[in-house]
Amino acid sequence: MSNLFEIALVIYFLVGTLLATIGPASKDITVEVDRIRGSSLLDAYLEREPPTKLKLWVFRAFITAAFILLWPVFIFGIMKAQRKAREETEAFEDERAQGLWFHYLGGYGSISCNDCMHTESITSFTHGRDSSTAGFQCQACGKFAAIRSGGPGKATDYQSSLICECSGKFEREKVLFCPECQSKNLSYDMKFIT
Repeated sequence: MSNLFEIALVIYFLVGTLLATIGPASKDITVEVDRIRGSSLLDAYLEREPPTKLKLWVFRAFITAAFILLWPVFIFGIMKAQRKAREETEAFEDERAQGLWFHYLGGYGSISCNDCMHTESITSFTHGRDSSTAGFQCQACGKFAAIRSGGPGKATDYQSSLICECSGKFEREKVLFCPECQSKNLSYDMKFIT
């Protein structure tokens, strides 16, 4: 009976060690060590000395040992978080495959249609000290507009200007399309960002 208990204990620690070193927990442990390590810019800003390699090694060893001892408690949360991250990455890639979106662009630049060669200057998003300007596209005629929002307390003042001259609605959360040929095969060249 004691041999069976010893075998089960060895298997338990072996599974925990594999999960912590080459399994799903190894990435999370590395992320936590990197978080403690910080960056030279953060260290300079906080006016602190970066942790020594010995402290980082001790921290990694402590986290790894804690995981090996308690892996059944942590493994399902880690696997759930990794599955969620994978699903978010897939959704992001699916969205990006549809075409260009304002929220993936930045600043001010030009958009070009790769089918009909139409080129136009657009604002995706720029900001100043007291206001910002965001790009929108009419979903009826394809016209691009840069709409300015006010400063503090006036962030939604632009809402009344979201109707195009053609009576279509300006949208920001839709795939961009060429105003000439309606193609979604576009490219963006940013000129500046603020």
